[in-house]
Amino acid sequence: PYQRRLFAFLSVATFFEGYDLCAVTQVLPHLAREHGLDESQKGLVLSVVAIGTMFSYFVVRLADVLGRRRVLTITIIGYTLATLVTAVSNGIVMFTLAQLVARAFLIGEWAISMVIAAEEFPASRRGFVIGLIQGASSFGFIVCSAVVPLLVQTELGWRTVYLVGVVPLLLIAFARRDLRETARF
Repeated sequence: PYQRRLFAFLSVATFFEGYDLCAVTQVLPHLAREHGLDESQKGLVLSVVAIGTMFSYFVVRLADVLGRRRVLTITIIGYTLATLVTAVSNGIVMFTLAQLVARAFLIGEWAISMVIAAEEFPASRRGFVIGLIQGASSFGFIVCSAVVPLLVQTELGWRTVYLVGVVPLLLIAFARRDLRETARF
């Protein structure tokens, strides 16, 4: 039963890696119109956001010191807060910096989820479980690409994409209380 809950938890957490990756590319044309960005400026926004991927290394390294459970909790909370800041950002600089921070926590969350899966599931099912969890990321990308055209038509426009993304993350932040530290740590 614990492994089933753990599988569901890690899958939902990983879902947002795909959702967020899609969200920034889907929202960027709307931001470009709103802030008068040209193609090179849009590329700069994506490049700066991608730097967060490199910063995630430092987040992931903490898992060997503080524990997988604690750092996964930190990444979920950090990503949730950065996503909320993205939704309320008042300019392209704030949006870009919030997304850089979100990406650092998100990729850290994804990496730690893979470590937890590798450490907690038996060797006979490990590859299958990690594959399914990774598939949740692709599903997140697909869901985001399907809902963004609807969400950007709301009164809040592109901000709705990130506000919707915060709700399930708050549920995950609450559900993580049931998560145990890995035996291998």
